[in-house]
Amino acid sequence: MAYTINLTDGTIFAVVADGTINTDSSQTIVGKNYAGYGEFLGENFIRLLENAANTSAPGAPLTGQLWYDKTANVIKVYNGTLFKSISGAIASTSQPTSNVAGDLWFDTTNDQLKVYSGAAFVTIGPAFTSGEGTSGAIVDTITDSAPGNDHVVVLMYVNNTIVSIFSKDATFTPAAALSGFATIGPGLNMSTTVSNAVFNGTATNADTLDTLNSTSFMRADASTSTTGSLSVLNDTGLLFGADSDGKLSVTGTEISIQNQTQDGDMVFKVNDGGVTTSAITIDGATAVVTINTSAVATGNITAGNVSVGLGTASVGNITNNNTTGIGNIGSASVAFNTVHALATSAMYADMAERFHADAEYSAGTVVELGGANEVTLCIDELSSSVFGVVSDKPAYLMNGGAGTDATHPAIAMTGRVPVSVMGFVAKGDRLVSAGNGIARSANLDEVTAFNVIGRALESKTDDGLGSVEAIVKIA
Repeated sequence: MAYTINLTDGTIFAVVADGTINTDSSQTIVGKNYAGYGEFLGENFIRLLENAANTSAPGAPLTGQLWYDKTANVIKVYNGTLFKSISGAIASTSQPTSNVAGDLWFDTTNDQLKVYSGAAFVTIGPAFTSGEGTSGAIVDTITDSAPGNDHVVVLMYVNNTIVSIFSKDATFTPAAALSGFATIGPGLNMSTTVSNAVFNGTATNADTLDTLNSTSFMRADASTSTTGSLSVLNDTGLLFGADSDGKLSVTGTEISIQNQTQDGDMVFKVNDGGVTTSAITIDGATAVVTINTSAVATGNITAGNVSVGLGTASVGNITNNNTTGIGNIGSASVAFNTVHALATSAMYADMAERFHADAEYSAGTVVELGGANEVTLCIDELSSSVFGVVSDKPAYLMNGGAGTDATHPAIAMTGRVPVSVMGFVAKGDRLVSAGNGIARSANLDEVTAFNVIGRALESKTDDGLGSVEAIVKIA
């Protein structure tokens, strides 16, 4: 009677007829009444004991089978595709194939240990390759010459050379001579033996400049004093600009700033601290004139960009010199009162109002009236309580000073706005609440006058979470 041989998971591996043997694996399976079966059984046991020790892998291996590789002197297991080492990292010059997350590989070309993340090998260390030499930050301990204390420092290497040292301790002298560092002080120490080794960048603070303390200089951002007079002792005045195109001169009580390279000088005449009689004329030049007085008795500003601190500015047109959509009239903290106009135009396309929300909601979220404050997340499917959609770029924003986007999001109640949706959407579909602040496409038999958020202006061709632009109109 034939033997049925099963694998551990119950799968039938082979059926061995009487008087035969099976060699579909690396072990020989003996059928009933086969002469000489003892030798096969003995060899099978020995191969199992020595884990098929050989310089070549056993033929026809089964998943989970062990093999001792006598060439590499490591034990390996068959994973259904190939034998993988289970005795340590794989050391090779090229990246191993058929890897699983957690596999280690020692890159013998660069002398680096790497681990497989499931997608690629990630370097564990060192960060530098053998060809780059020791490079990067390395923590070390340096003993001082007296009284022999140890100091923990960070050495900054580039290709086996220390270019700088970071220390937090008071200045000390290394007991063992360290090239480029006769002494080491607190902060960043640059090597004196590395050619032109300096700190490059923008300094935010320094003790001295060319050995002079900061109090020795005049400031451009605040009032400063000097023990002597700062004078330009000539009748031609002070010239400035790359081509000496600006001129500052003083004649009696008159201070003049003139543009010497373009038609139309800029002339400021000062009388008793106020601009009272003279015209400020900018003709053919681009400039900014700021008037911080409410009393401009006579005179005109005929060109240029003008800022009036107090008083009234009269203009024919206001032109935005920024790119489209950049720049504001007024601000959130200092707003204008009434804007009188015949017509307005906006880049965006929804009308919104700020409402107090019980949480911070992202743009496209479907909300309803309720919650701890005024509006909350619309959590029910086919909700008849839908109130609007969170907008991040409203064309017209009402109640704009009520709060911030975090506390008082702009709720678009009509117009064109992106809406967070789940599933497939066809252009023109009516959108209803899908719960959790998300919308979906509605079936015709689900639509009521109260649950429709709006209609999709574009299609969405996947069944996941996404966004579509829609016309929103809440009943």
